Amino acid sequence: MTWKSGNESTVRGYKFTYDGLDRVLNATYGETASISTNANRFSENVTGYDKNGNIKGLQRYGQLSSTSYGLIDNLTLTLNGNQLSCVEDAVSTAAYGTNTAFVNGASVAGEYAYDANGNLTKDLNKGITDIQYNVLNLPSTVSFSDGSTITYTYGAD
Repeated sequence: MTWKSGNESTVRGYKFTYDGLDRVLNATYGETASISTNANRFSENVTGYDKNGNIKGLQRYGQLSSTSYGLIDNLTLTLNGNQLSCVEDAVSTAAYGTNTAFVNGASVAGEYAYDANGNLTKDLNKGITDIQYNVLNLPSTVSFSDGSTITYTYGAD
């Protein structure tokens, strides 16, 4: 997959590799039509899957400084069935200039919680302490640890 942005002449792209079950193993970034220049600057590697096909580990590469690139995330995902319960990042280096790296906002067993319908009700890594849903399972209120809230309203059309 390749693309160009706006008036830029640089072609950017990803090459994908898959395992025998057609699950993504790697997304290798590069530039030029052959995706070979500046290789791996923004690549991603799946380090494992569980028996249900859920990702257990993910490595992400990105910009570390104005001139260097490297590993920005080395994530270990813990699941309860098919629901994410915890994400830990073994890399503490922040990505340069953007918020593209995972922010490990909590290190507890129950970082994520769900209601009986499978809707996410808590994400401690994002500071979300509660999400309420309406009868259509659409989010109605999101509450944050700093006391702020977001309220959603929906029209009948």
